Amino acid sequence: MNWAKEYTDKVLAGDIVAGKKIKQAARRYRRDIKASKSADFPYYFDEDKAAKAIEFVELMPARDGSVLKLELFQKWLLSELFGWRDKETGNRRYDRAYISMARKNGKSYLMASIGALYLLLEDKPARNKEIVYTANTAAQARIAYGMMASGLRQVTKVSPSLRQRLKINRDEIRDLETDSKAVPLASDLHSLDGWVGDLAVVDEFALARTNEIYNVLKSGQINSDNSLLAVISTAGPNLNGPMYQEYKFVSQVLTGKQKADRYFIAIWEQDSRDEVFDPATWEKSNPLLANKERARTMIPSLQADVDLAAKRNNLAPLLIKNFNMFVQARADSYISLTDWNKATVEEPDTTSRDVFLGIDLSKSSDLTSVSWLNPMNGYLYADSFSFVGTKYGGIADKSKRDGFDYVAGTERGECSITKLDSGMIDYDEVLNFILDMIDRHQWTVKAICYDPYAMGYLIPEFEKRNLPMVEVRQGVRTLGIPTVRFRDDLFNEHIKHRQNELLAYAVNNAILKYDANNNPMIDKARNATKIDPIAALMNAYTVAMDSITTAENSEELNRFYASDNFSF
Repeated sequence: MNWAKEYTDKVLAGDIVAGKKIKQAARRYRRDIKASKSADFPYYFDEDKAAKAIEFVELMPARDGSVLKLELFQKWLLSELFGWRDKETGNRRYDRAYISMARKNGKSYLMASIGALYLLLEDKPARNKEIVYTANTAAQARIAYGMMASGLRQVTKVSPSLRQRLKINRDEIRDLETDSKAVPLASDLHSLDGWVGDLAVVDEFALARTNEIYNVLKSGQINSDNSLLAVISTAGPNLNGPMYQEYKFVSQVLTGKQKADRYFIAIWEQDSRDEVFDPATWEKSNPLLANKERARTMIPSLQADVDLAAKRNNLAPLLIKNFNMFVQARADSYISLTDWNKATVEEPDTTSRDVFLGIDLSKSSDLTSVSWLNPMNGYLYADSFSFVGTKYGGIADKSKRDGFDYVAGTERGECSITKLDSGMIDYDEVLNFILDMIDRHQWTVKAICYDPYAMGYLIPEFEKRNLPMVEVRQGVRTLGIPTVRFRDDLFNEHIKHRQNELLAYAVNNAILKYDANNNPMIDKARNATKIDPIAALMNAYTVAMDSITTAENSEELNRFYASDNFSF
């Protein structure tokens, strides 16, 4: 029986309630099955290996000791991971997996099952296999490991051969026949360093602030030709975290915009927030609801949680954990990352355009950012570049403190890391960057809009070149109206931008603060996070905002924002 075919057929026929990304994964399976008939496609689907994986897992008891019967979605997962093979080597096709669903849908048991399969069924490598369970805490890492240990202990009670073969302890499960082992490890670099991790499972990746652990685990697998690094997690509130960044990448793989043939992806999530009020759609993020017995317990509990959250006007935590949606949980966020991403466009040709440049300077721990706005046909095009100081602890420590991978940002062309031994930002580099951008794009500079802090060196350099300078005082009197209008213009598609991860990081960090008269300004949520790119952009926008409206409209808007009729 080909369970993968049965599941994907039912998903695409509408017999199973599924969201957009599961439908995309189902179509991917169909495309690959068709492509596998061609000699050019390097993978094939082995129905026997898929069936054996499912049969093996169902030999293990359920968590309560009862006979285990896998749900169809679970059979599909195991079939995909263990059925797809490389035509040349026979090794498994997928070396990475991103699996995400709402909490209480059997993620931990799935991880336990995959570990047991790897330990006892996979024969490559033949000996000394390493199965590593990791999470943000040792206690979290032990959950799936403990399920694996419990299941195998129960199997050894009825299987003399496995009883002789397995040694199951609190901190290690060892297969004496192949000298292989499974262990739980907390996600710190010291405990993970040196492990090969033929199978490495990362639980609750949404809680991670950096991708250091992910990278360490993957680098440890470099000499394992049948490895798997599996992220199995529910979504989270940190839209600057590594899981959300990975989520954006795998979403593009599912749509075909990115290619990653060795990356398995399964994401059960709601397609919109409105679906939280429609129980008929909840199976999209809670695949266990396909089990009618489970549904009788889960649906009333979910309904009660939805009703209570709606009364308290606090749906964000529920949307994240119970419906597996990435949601910005802060109520004081300036612009949600969802709204920011809606304004993303391909980078236009800005050659010979006008430009408004905004500058936000620093010396060491903050970023120095240069952001700019080009008036296009009907909108302002926004982009940004930053300069990163390394005075306090070097770039690795700064990336960890800020929660942003600046090395990766440099590779994407979003920032530059200082080369000075002092770790200070080189203002000559900032000056040369701006002058080069102006010259290369043949821009007509309408204004260089600057926060006067630390501009003593750069102002004369710009004035020598007859570039127009506009000081933007930092305060509500100057920035209050632009703060409001910037967001309105973004919502109304009058501001657009390319995909710039560092600028998006800054937008996601920006919150609103108010003065005694309830006038808004942007601020940062906490000291460690950075908002310099959006602060520089706001400097530019303060001068550029009227370039997308007529003078008459601008005056009318200003009167409205200054009137008692306006509230934010």
